[in-house]
Amino acid sequence: MLKNMIDRIKRLETLLLEEINTLITKMAANGDFGGFVTITAVHLSKDLTHAKVFFSVFGSPDDRKKTQEALDLLRKEIGAQLRGRLHLKRIPSFTFEYDDTPEKASRVEAIFQVIEKEHEHGK
Repeated sequence: MLKNMIDRIKRLETLLLEEINTLITKMAANGDFGGFVTITAVHLSKDLTHAKVFFSVFGSPDDRKKTQEALDLLRKEIGAQLRGRLHLKRIPSFTFEYDDTPEKASRVEAIFQVIEKEHEHGK
């Protein structure tokens, strides 16, 4: 039973990720966002009533701020569009959170490159 619930949550997270990405792509054509926006993950609560939607922005810190503000303003509209597109009893409420994983990965990669250079020069 627990495995079925976990599988259902994962399927819903994937569905929401794909649908929100589609809606965001269409909205981006209107210039609502700064930079290039990607929805990177969706995490649903166990009771399926709330979702955290993680996004990344390829652009400047100002682009990131503009995108966060736009997503916060468009949240209800996105939810309404999801209700029309998906055949679910209930669409979870959701919040948008910036995903800094790509930035962290880039910093780690830069550290590895520095270590590698130091190792090469130390020989």
